[in-house]
Amino acid sequence: MNRKPTYEELEKEIAHLEEALAQCRQVEKGSKRDLNGNADGVLRVMFDATHDNALLLAPDGTVLAINAAAAHGLRKTPEEMIDKNIYDLLPQKVVETRREEALKVVSEKRPVSFSEETEGMALDWKIFPVFSENGRVTKLAVFGHDITGTKRLEAQLQEARKMDSLGTLAGGVAHQFNNALTAITGNIGLMEMDPPEDRDFSRNLEDMKASAHRMVHLTKQLLAYARGGRYHLQTTPIGSFLENTLSLVAHTLKPSVRLETDLPLDLMQVKADRTQMQMVVSAIVANANEAMEKDGRIRISARNVELNEASCQGPMKPGPYVKITVGDDGKGMDEETLARIFEPFFTTHFIGRGLGMAAVYGIMSNHAGAITVESQPGVGTRVHMLLPGMGETQPPARDVPRKTAPGRGKGTVLVIEDEQDVMEITCATLKRLGYAPIEATTGKEAVQKALSFDGTIDVALLDIKLPDMGGAQVYPLVMEARPELKVLVFSGFALDGPAQEILDAGANGFVQKPFSIEGLSEKLEEVLKK
Repeated sequence: MNRKPTYEELEKEIAHLEEALAQCRQVEKGSKRDLNGNADGVLRVMFDATHDNALLLAPDGTVLAINAAAAHGLRKTPEEMIDKNIYDLLPQKVVETRREEALKVVSEKRPVSFSEETEGMALDWKIFPVFSENGRVTKLAVFGHDITGTKRLEAQLQEARKMDSLGTLAGGVAHQFNNALTAITGNIGLMEMDPPEDRDFSRNLEDMKASAHRMVHLTKQLLAYARGGRYHLQTTPIGSFLENTLSLVAHTLKPSVRLETDLPLDLMQVKADRTQMQMVVSAIVANANEAMEKDGRIRISARNVELNEASCQGPMKPGPYVKITVGDDGKGMDEETLARIFEPFFTTHFIGRGLGMAAVYGIMSNHAGAITVESQPGVGTRVHMLLPGMGETQPPARDVPRKTAPGRGKGTVLVIEDEQDVMEITCATLKRLGYAPIEATTGKEAVQKALSFDGTIDVALLDIKLPDMGGAQVYPLVMEARPELKVLVFSGFALDGPAQEILDAGANGFVQKPFSIEGLSEKLEEVLKK
């Protein structure tokens, strides 16, 4: 039988237990202290390491804690911010919104999110309530994420999509325009083959032809714009190129602005994408025009120069260059503006209309050339462009173009074209050249005639845009029906895109609408000799 402990023994046991309990409590207290210290240290490192703005505020806006990023945005150190009221340090235009959102968190006891743009920055903000044990909101945890770069990229993407849409539109407009021009230039060509004795009539024909060719040039510009950033380098007489470009932009100048040129006849030719360079010259002239506050002058000059290695920059190589200078006596630019003129997102109130100077710089670099700008406030601006010269001077202009009668051909041509006016003038032209045309206005009809025609079909003129299918779909079908058939892609669109796809698949050549009778005759002769 177990003996019951005495009172004294129980007293001693209780004393031992109390001592042990006290020791446990002491250990627990120390552990909590160590744990809290370590946790605070880890949280502090994380708090300061983030690039986002992070703050802990009292409901009235007093700063209880702030990380380095948020303090830096207010041009303060974290230590300077503690116990200050955040609303006293913010720009006045954002104080009301921030205070309203903070009060909403306190009253509704839920997080809120909002965005704001100020001083060139865009920020996403989130405010979270911090509750006390009795459920009251005693603190606000505030986090701000900088979305300026994202917004900028979104704007660039939107602009790229818009430009892509405009490019598509430009291509479509040019296609329709070229189809209409085909009827004009084709009929003029036929009339020239049998001109009456009336000299006035012949002069009228020449005027009509000149106007039609100017329209053709404009559609080439549209098609080049639709190509986007792809470059098509051509040997270019720079003097006549500048004169033609300036004639296109002269009407946009202020009435008080005088345009002068100094373009020697011995200027070298250059390799250039004419449309891209036309955009460059137009943009620089537009900038000069906008810089003019009163009467003024824009002067365009060009000279042949020789550059050594020390004078070259970027992709340039020593050798012959053509230096083009566009000068104005407008208001000019200060050093700060001049230093930033080629930055992608930098603009002033007169620079930036149309093609930006950053894009101009890129185009010149892609031509293995260079562009520099010198300017002084109140004196004016000089823009210098350098393009590699080809060593050959501009060919002399001929007063009267030589006319050669188109040759007579023979054979059968399948014309696959849905525009009635284009079909009529094309078939009439082919008959005058000695060919027998067969008409097909859809892809299905073209395939059917290729299969059913009793005789040889020598050449097909294939439009790339038909009502029932594209030219790229029609091509393999007519080739399957007629393996020996020669095919010329026949289009108002540029060579890029669908036309090139058909050529890559095996087509024999390309005829750009509107065509000249001589050009069509030469292309048919060329393909039939193969």
